Amino acid sequence: MVVVAPTRAFTCIQVETCLTPCLTYLTGQQAAPTPACCDGVRKLKNMGITPAERQFACNCVKQAAAHFPNLKDDAVSDLPGLCATPLPFPISLEFDCSK
Repeated sequence: MVVVAPTRAFTCIQVETCLTPCLTYLTGQQAAPTPACCDGVRKLKNMGITPAERQFACNCVKQAAAHFPNLKDDAVSDLPGLCATPLPFPISLEFDCSK
């Protein structure tokens, strides 16, 4: 019997692409997120439908955030609210995506 790993509806690269327009806001170079950033946040929210997909997206966000040590904590935590798009997980290196 061959066991096939479940396929994902998206990749970590797609998750990172959603958040790339937010980098100028998240690093403090802009005072507010751009419309393109908020569009990306909305796309990210819609990617994770099942619990497994949300967990995968959460881990992708953590990996992406690790590449940018100069992220501003306040900007990161405020982003979903400023875009009027609450995410099912925070954008944070410390968050346990398995919960």
